[in-house]
Amino acid sequence: MSRLFRAALAALSLAAILGLPAPARATDSPKIAIIVGPVGSLTPTYLALAERAAQTAERHGATVARAYSPSATTANVLAAVADAKVVIYFGHGYGHPSPYGGLNTSKQNGWALQGPGARGTHGDAGSQVAYYGEDWIVANARPAPGFVMIYSNTCYAPGASEGGHAPATPWQAAQRVANYSRGTFAMGGSAYFATDFDHGAADLVERLLGASAATFGTAFVTDHRYVPSALTIQAHPSSAGQQIWLHRSKYTDGPPNYWYAFAGNPDLSPRRAWDRVAPTARWATSMDGATMAAPTGVITLQVSETVSGVSPDTVSLRDSAGGAVKAAVSWDAKARAVEIRPEAPLALSSRYDVVIADGIRDLAGRSLEESSLTLLTRVDADPLTDPLSIVLESGAHELARFGADGSVAETRPLAVRERLWLTADRRARPIGQVGSWLRIADRSLAGWWLVESGRAHALGQVEEAILLPDSTVALPAGQRVLPRLSEDGPQANAVAPAGLGEVIVDRRRVVDGRTYVHVADPRFAASWIEIDPVLVPTEARAQRILDVERREASVTVVTEGGAQPLFRFDASGRVVDRRRSTAHETSFASTDTLLVAGRRFLVIANGDLAGWAIAEGADVRLLTGAPAPPSSD
Repeated sequence: MSRLFRAALAALSLAAILGLPAPARATDSPKIAIIVGPVGSLTPTYLALAERAAQTAERHGATVARAYSPSATTANVLAAVADAKVVIYFGHGYGHPSPYGGLNTSKQNGWALQGPGARGTHGDAGSQVAYYGEDWIVANARPAPGFVMIYSNTCYAPGASEGGHAPATPWQAAQRVANYSRGTFAMGGSAYFATDFDHGAADLVERLLGASAATFGTAFVTDHRYVPSALTIQAHPSSAGQQIWLHRSKYTDGPPNYWYAFAGNPDLSPRRAWDRVAPTARWATSMDGATMAAPTGVITLQVSETVSGVSPDTVSLRDSAGGAVKAAVSWDAKARAVEIRPEAPLALSSRYDVVIADGIRDLAGRSLEESSLTLLTRVDADPLTDPLSIVLESGAHELARFGADGSVAETRPLAVRERLWLTADRRARPIGQVGSWLRIADRSLAGWWLVESGRAHALGQVEEAILLPDSTVALPAGQRVLPRLSEDGPQANAVAPAGLGEVIVDRRRVVDGRTYVHVADPRFAASWIEIDPVLVPTEARAQRILDVERREASVTVVTEGGAQPLFRFDASGRVVDRRRSTAHETSFASTDTLLVAGRRFLVIANGDLAGWAIAEGADVRLLTGAPAPPSSD
């Protein structure tokens, strides 16, 4: 059932095709499957046409899987077709309607491959060839979702009749294309092309791969043999939502015929057909799930594929109140990552949201879903070097555990009959909570937190901070004012002036769990007020570095007792990172000492630890008169 080719097509030589330049391979290449069934003496011509299509595909970076006669067995063909985005078949065709009886889907509308009597040649007589119809193809072939099926030089596939038979009527041509193409759509394919044009398959591959964003309709009408007046369009009778395009033109020496056809959605593009999954975004691995993120540095989102449209209009950073945070937004094409660089450091113990708006598309035009990803910064915790001794006064207390999002995940009551002494391994300001909290380290209560107050606290002063100028508090009527406050608490009787109202405060202390602010108003010079932590100016207005001592020359810092806790402070004295020194790191150079919340920290000036600070104490001391160790830079 082969069609006779005109002399120019029959004269094609495989050697000439194989002389084309070698193609360049793409790293992420689509797979193209090309099948050549046995067609007797015409097989070398079919092989030449197939190789032209193959090398066209390879020049566009595709990976080509060949299943050529005499090796076009069912096993080889199915392996080639697996996950292919384009499947091209050259060979005998057996369609319907035809002169050979009624519809037989077990043999018709499919592929003629090597049969059980094949002899390792291109023989197509008797059992040397076997017809595998649409039933077998649908049941066994597994091309990629949205694949494109191309039939080249296959009887009935574009609608025409075999040579020597009566020309097809419009109804016959439409039925043949409908029957041949319905298997493609049943397998999830997106388009069907059939061509008897010289090099028609190679030309289609050129258009489908070279302009994958263009529609299938465009790919069809840009063939140089396309004649607009030769085209008729109708709905597909058995595949809902698809169209059939029949092209009846004069191509060979005979009368006009149906040499060229298409079935599918002409407005769909190969790129969109092959990419059926919209892009997604998640936190990059370096963001560690976006919890406990560093306040400085790049915020990175990993996108599942290449996209366009990333800009400050489509990606924004918002604070917990929904306000915009100034940040530069860029797209790293190589890493497929969205990078957000805030203009200023983020606040510790804070929630932010990266908001993705409409406007980001993948290469197929599919949208990155509008969404919001929550970012939690590192908890603002004090630079403790040893567990803190705390006391719980008698009475009822409530303990809490926090979830990954900073919310309270669990609570439990704790009744204390007499004063209870415990240790805390952390003093911090958890996300969304007021004031400072203490994390219990004792085994029976390890990991539970409780809010610091006059009923649960360390003894004496544990915190001091400078408040930014013009910080104010609104005081309730009858507020008590303390003339003096030491590290051990109030040192004089309190007074309660009337009508104090809003006053300027410039300092904050926490003594025995109670919060005090210093009044800068000249009417109450050197006076302190005990205040509810809820009323204290926000943590953003606190400066924890009370003083910086700078030396004219480096001094030597030596440590004893093994590894020591190290801290990195920001400009205001908050801990933005922490680590421990190694056992062999026992001597450093230092030029600066920071006074943070009443404690002294020596800033390391050389080596890999430059910029880190270590708390001065029994195991960390200065060597006076000793030369500083040399820099390891």
